[in-house]
Amino acid sequence: MINLEEEVTDQPTQTLVNDTTAVVSLSQMNDKFLTQDGTNTGVGTINMTGNTFTNVSSPENDHDAANKVYVDNNAGISKRGGEMLGNLDMNNFRLTGLPPGLPEVGSDAVGWSQAVQLVKDSNKLCEEKR
Repeated sequence: MINLEEEVTDQPTQTLVNDTTAVVSLSQMNDKFLTQDGTNTGVGTINMTGNTFTNVSSPENDHDAANKVYVDNNAGISKRGGEMLGNLDMNNFRLTGLPPGLPEVGSDAVGWSQAVQLVKDSNKLCEEKR
């Protein structure tokens, strides 16, 4: 690990790394390492090799990372049920996996084959009553 003195300048510093003395400047280190205070920025992809970021706060800006709690509470539709509070634009996609048979309540969605069967059954009943 490279330890820097409290007062760091851009002057080259001799540092012992792997039993070899290396001369590096602060700007050279900033090109290779991210600082904890955020004074430099990462460029490119950071491969976490299966590790995680921890203690991430809730996002404040558009491109901030989000923690799991924030996503679970704000990601829109719950996979465990819930109530829609507005229109759902399917963007030309389909609802799939609807249960077979008749809907339990009048506002339940039905699949196409169920709707066709309901129309056929209705027509059959009308013909029988004639």
